[in-house]
Amino acid sequence: MIHAGRLGEALERLDRSVLDIILLDLSLPDSSGLETVDQVRMAAPRTPVVVLSGQDDEETALQALQSGVEDYLVKGRGDGELIARSIRYAIERKKAEEKFQEELAYLAQYDPLTGLANRTLFQDRLEQALARAQRDGDMVALMFLDLDRFKAVNDTLGHAGGDALLREVAKRIEGRVRESDTVARLGGDEFAIILEALSDARDAALVGRGILDVLLEPLVLDGHEIPVAASLGIAVWPLSGRDRLLKDADAAMYRAKKQGGNNHQFYTEEMNVQASAHLALERDLRRALDREEFLLYYQPQVQLATGKIVGAEALLRWRHPDRGLVSPAEFIPVLENTGYIVKVGKWVLRTACRQGKAWQDSGLAPLRMAVNLSARQFGQGDLIGTIAGILKETGLDSHHLELEITESLLMEDVHANSQVLNELKTAVVGTRVSMDDFGTGYSSLYRLKTFPIDRLKIDQSFVRDLPTDPDDKAITTAIIRLAHDLRLKVIIEGVETEEQLACLRERGCDEAQGYYFSRPLPPDEFAELLKREVSLLDASLRRPI
Repeated sequence: MIHAGRLGEALERLDRSVLDIILLDLSLPDSSGLETVDQVRMAAPRTPVVVLSGQDDEETALQALQSGVEDYLVKGRGDGELIARSIRYAIERKKAEEKFQEELAYLAQYDPLTGLANRTLFQDRLEQALARAQRDGDMVALMFLDLDRFKAVNDTLGHAGGDALLREVAKRIEGRVRESDTVARLGGDEFAIILEALSDARDAALVGRGILDVLLEPLVLDGHEIPVAASLGIAVWPLSGRDRLLKDADAAMYRAKKQGGNNHQFYTEEMNVQASAHLALERDLRRALDREEFLLYYQPQVQLATGKIVGAEALLRWRHPDRGLVSPAEFIPVLENTGYIVKVGKWVLRTACRQGKAWQDSGLAPLRMAVNLSARQFGQGDLIGTIAGILKETGLDSHHLELEITESLLMEDVHANSQVLNELKTAVVGTRVSMDDFGTGYSSLYRLKTFPIDRLKIDQSFVRDLPTDPDDKAITTAIIRLAHDLRLKVIIEGVETEEQLACLRERGCDEAQGYYFSRPLPPDEFAELLKREVSLLDASLRRPI
């Protein structure tokens, strides 16, 4: 409770405090009458006011109530209980009014059945999304979704069952999009989804297919198993202009419905073809591991002082049953986007470690096995346990495993990623870490000392013009010197010519890999290369095997 004996003091306190109620005496030393009420109401317009006055004047009381006070009490006309009751009622009325206003504001923007954005808020969010996309150069996908045969559900289970179905549909859709995206119910069984910050329209197809798939999962209402399918139309800005986006998404949705429902359609046929091919690729990739279609090739890593093979980088390949070998540039991004790279990456790590141990068991000299870790793998909480378990299972010594992690991934969160690597080095002693694609990211050279890494792998973009480009020479020389000063080894990829090799040896680079030495090889061919024990610096000793 705060007490003020003068109006000036009260107004000062009101500027600094949030109060539940104001009990106002109309006879103050520095103010009196209804002017006091006006000044207090201006200073605290949302706080309820109860007036306490010595004047039993009906007209004054009426004017005070008309100005917005909650009650007008006359001194000496009641006891403390009356005043307390008046204060309590005033606070309760104010809270009820605020709650009512909040409910009105909520109903103005949200659907009361599902809690999703309503049409008004959807329109506002769409305008904001398009403005951001225009500023940032991104794509925006607009999806219209309409449930198939929803009327039959209403006829079977009644409106209560239909409402329960709509709430579940809303929940499932929200579970398949990002928090930054918008899901709205436009009315009836029609929903809209705004996907922001897209770089490729095919990403919208993946989200759309995911939504349709999750809706098909069994739903039981009142003992009835209800099949839920939907038709989904997609339009993409800027391919569809701002004025056409809503109409194009609606038209695409009706095209999906005409094709029997439970499918998605883009507004343009060309995008439908691209999306279908992309989804077919995703479907085939999900089956590839079980069908043993994945295989590993190995590219030699060569010590430049001697030309001897000291390591092998394990490279994932996919032999499609119809298309043959598919380019990694085509399928690895799909594995990343779908998250399937975690399962495949574990297979790669296990297979590479098993192969390295098999070569040793056959009498070949031990060598370093380099395995790439994806961003999703690196973010898995069980990463260290997985690596330790695979090394134990395959029998490969940890000193013969090197994990390649891209520069851009490590620099996303320097502190957290450094902590993960330190824990890995402590838990799996001997495991080496290489920073891959160095020079293409945004690392601060100062931060290099933060990471417990053993090797820098310079990106091949610096090697391509190395013999002729003074800038590439200067950068490569600086990186090699810096790495050596930090007691790190340096390997460079993409070496294809004798001139590139000469430049690297001249600058003291430790190791290299590339087509100059050997293309990536199947395990048996790589083993044959190892058995020859030749220096790959001599062109006459390289290929054929």
